[in-house]
Amino acid sequence: MNTLQSNLYQLLVEFDELCRKYDVEYLLAAGASLGAVRNRSFMPWDDDIDLYITRDNWNKLRHVLETEENVLPEGRSFVYKENTPYYCNPLPRYVDTTSTNIYISQAFTAKACGQHLELFIFDLIPRDEKEREKYLETLEIYTELLSPYFIVNKNTSLEDWQKHYELYKKYCKRVDREGEEKVLNELEEKLKSYTDDECDEYCMHWGIKNYIYNKKHFENIEFGKFEDGEFPIGYNTEGILRTAYGDSWMYIPVYEEQISHNGLKNEIPFEEYTKLYVGKINREKVFKKYKRNKRNNAEVYYNRRKVDMLVAKAKVKVESRHITEKLEGKEDYLRELLENKDYETLNDEFKEYTKLQSIADVRRYNIKVPISDKNLATVLYSLIEQGQYYNVNKFLSVRKAEEKDLGEEFDEIERLCDIARELSIARYDKKDEELLKSLIEKYEEEYPDFIDIYRAKIWLMERNAKTAEDYESIDSICDEALNLYPFDGEIMASQAKAKSELGENDKAMELYKKSVDNTRNGLIWQKVEDECGYSRMDVERELIKELSGED
Repeated sequence: MNTLQSNLYQLLVEFDELCRKYDVEYLLAAGASLGAVRNRSFMPWDDDIDLYITRDNWNKLRHVLETEENVLPEGRSFVYKENTPYYCNPLPRYVDTTSTNIYISQAFTAKACGQHLELFIFDLIPRDEKEREKYLETLEIYTELLSPYFIVNKNTSLEDWQKHYELYKKYCKRVDREGEEKVLNELEEKLKSYTDDECDEYCMHWGIKNYIYNKKHFENIEFGKFEDGEFPIGYNTEGILRTAYGDSWMYIPVYEEQISHNGLKNEIPFEEYTKLYVGKINREKVFKKYKRNKRNNAEVYYNRRKVDMLVAKAKVKVESRHITEKLEGKEDYLRELLENKDYETLNDEFKEYTKLQSIADVRRYNIKVPISDKNLATVLYSLIEQGQYYNVNKFLSVRKAEEKDLGEEFDEIERLCDIARELSIARYDKKDEELLKSLIEKYEEEYPDFIDIYRAKIWLMERNAKTAEDYESIDSICDEALNLYPFDGEIMASQAKAKSELGENDKAMELYKKSVDNTRNGLIWQKVEDECGYSRMDVERELIKELSGED
């Protein structure tokens, strides 16, 4: 842990003690949950801790905070919208007042500006489809009206934003007539009005993105190791992570995709900064300007998004010329590379295409980089055969948006992705050996060389290996699989374990190190560290320091 993470961990320990004392249930969430499940620690770039808490548990905790004396340690505060003027955030924060962590969106509040834990509250969401639509619409309007500091529902499509904005304008008029407090209270009460009998799921009370989880995840709570302690991570945490992060939740992002939060962060009490400006401004006057600016920004937001879309289209138009020229006339050659499993050459041939098609705004606005269906299918088959089925949809979704039939190859690609997902869920989320066996039996005859079937078979064999003969069988099937997929770090790690059990320690260590250089699967990194002591995560920490210029 770095200094910031050590401070956050101390806050977590304190919060956990408070919750245990007053019988309040919560879960580690987001990066902390990923860290607990994948590597039992902070991810090297993590600079915050998020928690999940149901509405009933938050109400219980809030009652304690408002009725009990001396609940919090010295140098701590709990900030939430009901107890802090200008804090227009649906997420309560447990704050270290002896440190600084100031984000632009919270600087004006001047109370939640220390290092902190952030609590995401979950409300029941109805199962009835029409009621569900009304709930989500209400949540989006409520959170948009609540925050004067930024556009909340910025992840919607252009079409959905237009609908959202029309409703937002309507409610702004109500706010002007009836008062903001009355309108917000009415909307919030509506969101909290559903009963257990009407609902199978919880929805995060946030607005920026709708995270919806089955109620079972918040029941029969399991604990997981995180740094030096054991903390609640929910029931079937892997299912929570798959819902939140998609099918690739177990993979460590590369440096360029590791997300940290920009802000002023240090060990100085934040009041040393906030006192420099809070006393020099008319806060009520400035607050009204924030609200007026928010409405103005909402009015022009659609046009800004259209400009972003046009810029992305222009970028694709210019940069795709080279891609079109490079791939022209190569369809049969590229398909031959696929048949020969020459993935290194294939990846090189398609790298400009995949990079351009992966740009955030290109994906956001469904802009298709020109490529023939046959070449696109070659790209997607290649991803699947390299064990990356979870990356297929970001390319296929653009093709599916076109008004023409997908055809047999794309139908098969979707089926292969579904099979890989079934195998992954059975193995990672459910850890269900019988289910996995049945899936292998169902699909192996049709797809005998499918990499995900090899991984599933080897996983089952490892789980049940006891004798030298068992490990010899694992070693043999790993040889067979690596002959087809010599790049696969997950299979290498299993073979390393087999060789270690067979007494081939030097070969095992060599394979262990090679395996973690050939996968970013965090579960495999932890498996290797547990089995041989070699920490790929420590290597990652040093790499991040080097790339970020840290001492």
